[in-house]
Amino acid sequence: MSTPAELVRLRLERELAPELAEVLLPMLRLRRAGPRLVAVLPNRIWVDAFRSGALELAERAALEAGSSLTVAAREDAVASIERTFDSFAEDPGNQLALAACRRIVREPGLAHNPLYLAGPPGTGKTHLIEAVAAEFAATAGQDGAALCTGDEFVTRWAQALAGRDDHPLKRLVQGAALIACDGIDALCGRQLAQEQFFLLVNEALERGQQVVVCGREPPHRLRDMEERLATRLGWGLAVGIEAPALETRLAVLRRLSSTAAELDPGELTQLVETWGGDMHGVVDLAARLELGERPGNMAEEVSFDRILQAVAERHGVRQGDVTGASRLRQVVRSRQLALLLGRRLTSHSLVALGGMVGGRDHSTVMYAIRQAEERVLADADFAREVAEVTREVRGEE
Repeated sequence: MSTPAELVRLRLERELAPELAEVLLPMLRLRRAGPRLVAVLPNRIWVDAFRSGALELAERAALEAGSSLTVAAREDAVASIERTFDSFAEDPGNQLALAACRRIVREPGLAHNPLYLAGPPGTGKTHLIEAVAAEFAATAGQDGAALCTGDEFVTRWAQALAGRDDHPLKRLVQGAALIACDGIDALCGRQLAQEQFFLLVNEALERGQQVVVCGREPPHRLRDMEERLATRLGWGLAVGIEAPALETRLAVLRRLSSTAAELDPGELTQLVETWGGDMHGVVDLAARLELGERPGNMAEEVSFDRILQAVAERHGVRQGDVTGASRLRQVVRSRQLALLLGRRLTSHSLVALGGMVGGRDHSTVMYAIRQAEERVLADADFAREVAEVTREVRGEE
């Protein structure tokens, strides 16, 4: 006997317009939550597409199967934790970094200036830098903290600060008590961005502003970073942050997911060891649990290597280009397609996918996937290509 979820999916496959079904159904997951079904889409972009094109039909099918239907975005499944010092999960690997951040709030511009936090993704660097910014904003007003990501500095801030016009960003950085950059790695190999950041740090130190920077590696181990900038960033205190202990990851998962309490402790531990190797993985795991997924449902369907091979062959590029640093338009589009399929067809976290395409961070990966998703909705030819490559990597043709 078919389940309500199977009946709803079958109805959608039969009655949706083929061009809509081909795009939408691969993104849809139907989960049982007590007496109701939850239609799970990756994010609000896809939720809007589902609501406009398929919700009425899905609700009718669910009612006929004896269930009600609700719609949820996977990215909203877990309530976000406010990034403050009090909500930070203290761990043996981050105690020194936490203490240093608390001190610069008490003594801004005097101790540990610049403060540099170094560690792999998912260790809490973003949480700490945003907690520092929140403390400065609370005492000096919303313009008291000038916070950007490395990608934002490369794409927007560097040009604005280099220009002759009186740009609002110039006024912001001149008046802020804190200058902070999360993800300095994005500046590697970017001459203009490095020049402007070097000047910004110099001016900030002269004005007595506190500077905080995060990166994957300590300043002098960053590849393609000018020596003078690396030296300047190392003037104050560089603190390493280590991966969180298993006990810390378990505690955070229980805080994020009420469903985690329903699992056997041994099963939960194994789940965290497999899928929650860092805090990004823990958040992703919490979302899956909240949406009704269980360990047995989380095995990978295809390998990411197979996805890379199929995408590279399709676009006539090398796999090494897709996973490398090339920003040629065709390569960027190939990379976005590979990441989109990696997110759809495997159980890899955003951090894991980033590691497979040249060590990109989770925010960069998320942006690339969003770009690809929006293109699927806007470009019928690209939507067909996604469907064709999906069938190919699944061995369906």
